[in-house]
Amino acid sequence: MRILFLHPLGWRGEYPILVEFRRRGHEVCVLEERREGMSGKRLLAAHFLEPGDGMRTLWYHPGRGAERVLTLPVDRLFRNTFDGRKLGHRMWVIREAVRRFAPDLVYCTDGFSYAVPAGLLKRFGLLDTPLIASYIGGDILDCSHMGYGRRRTPQLDWLMRTSIRHIDALRALCDSLARALLKDGADPARITQIPIQIGAPREIYEAVYAERAQARAEVRDRLGIPRDARVLVTLSDNYLSKGIQDLARAWPGVLAAHPDAWWILAGPDNPWMAEGIFPLLDASVGRARVRLTGRLKGRETYAHLAAAELNVNPTLCEGLNMVTVDAAAVGTPTICSDAAGIADWVLRHDCGLVYAAGDAQALERSVIEALGQRERLAAWGARCRGMIADFTAESVFLRLADLFARTLHSARLTESKDGNG
Repeated sequence: MRILFLHPLGWRGEYPILVEFRRRGHEVCVLEERREGMSGKRLLAAHFLEPGDGMRTLWYHPGRGAERVLTLPVDRLFRNTFDGRKLGHRMWVIREAVRRFAPDLVYCTDGFSYAVPAGLLKRFGLLDTPLIASYIGGDILDCSHMGYGRRRTPQLDWLMRTSIRHIDALRALCDSLARALLKDGADPARITQIPIQIGAPREIYEAVYAERAQARAEVRDRLGIPRDARVLVTLSDNYLSKGIQDLARAWPGVLAAHPDAWWILAGPDNPWMAEGIFPLLDASVGRARVRLTGRLKGRETYAHLAAAELNVNPTLCEGLNMVTVDAAAVGTPTICSDAAGIADWVLRHDCGLVYAAGDAQALERSVIEALGQRERLAAWGARCRGMIADFTAESVFLRLADLFARTLHSARLTESKDGNG
C-alpha cells in the first residue's frame, strides 16, 4: 500500500507510526510545509526526518508559488476562519502531492489544517483517492473562551461539516470526540475510535513501575516532602483550559481534611499560574505544601507521577489527556474531570473517580475521598495498569493499519461496483 501522510509533524508522536508502516513493507510518502532552507516553492526529498528512512517527501513553502494568484480569492475569503492560512493554496498543494505520488490512500494527521482542504477537494470531485482524517481535540472542540479549540462561526461550521461529510473514514481518539463528530453530521459508520500511543517505549514505564518505591523516595526527598505524606500530582501546560485553578480552589478543603497532604504542581511556568492559580492559593492557605517542578522531560516525568498516590486531571476541555495514561502506566490512579476523553477509560477500568468539569467542590470531595482510602488507592493503582494496553505503539499501529486496509478495500469495492454499473 502506498500511503500519503499529510502534515505528520502536526503531532510529534506520528513519526514512529510512519516508520512502522515503512518497516512492514508499505510505501510511505509525505507532504509537509517548510520555510527555512527553501530556495524555491517546492523541494522533493528522498527521506523525511532521518536520512535513509525511505519516505519520499514533498516539502513546500506556503508563501511561494505562482499558483497563489489563482488561489487568492479562496485564500482571502477564508483567511480568518482558516487561522490565517491559505485554504485555496493548500488545496492546490495537496492535489499536486497526490498527482506526484499517486498514493492508494491519503491520511491527515490534523483534522483541521489539512483535513479541511483535503475534504473540500473530495467535495468538489478533485480528489479520488480514499481519504482518512484524525481528530485529536482542538480541531473540532469549541472551547475558545478557555483558550482551547476554535470558535464556531457560521463559516467555520460550514467548512468543518462539509469536509467531515466527504472524508471516507474518521479517526476519533476517544468517545467524546466521536460524539463531537456525530454532532457535526458525521456518518457513525465512518467513525473509528483509535487513541494515540504512549509517549515512550513500554519498557521505560515498566522500569519506573518496578522501581516505584525508589522513585517515590527520591522525588519526595528532592522536593522536601515527607516520605509518608499523602501526595497528589498535576502535570500539564498549566494554562486556563487545564483547570488547575479549580484544584487551587479545592486545595484548602483538601488540606483541612488531610493536613499531611502535599501537591506536586508539575509543568511549565505558564503566565496563567501567576494570573489565575497562585492568587487563589496565596489568598487562602498559601503555597507551603505546593512544590513546583517546572517542565519535566523523559523518565523524570514518569518518576514524578509515580511519586504520588493520586494524579489529578481537572481539565475543562480536552481531547484525550495522555498524562492520565502515563500515570496509569506507572501505577498512579487519577481523579479526572468528565471533560477529558480519558475519563471513559478511567470509568471503564475502575481506576479512579470522574467528576463534573468546573465543579471545584466536587473535585474537592473526590480528592478528599480518594486520599482518605489508601487501600482503595492501591486497588485503583493495580487496575489502572490494564489501561495501557489500548495505548501501546503496537496496538495503535495495528488498529490504524486495519482502518487503512478496510477503507481502501471499501473504496475499491465501490469503484468496482460503479465500473460494473
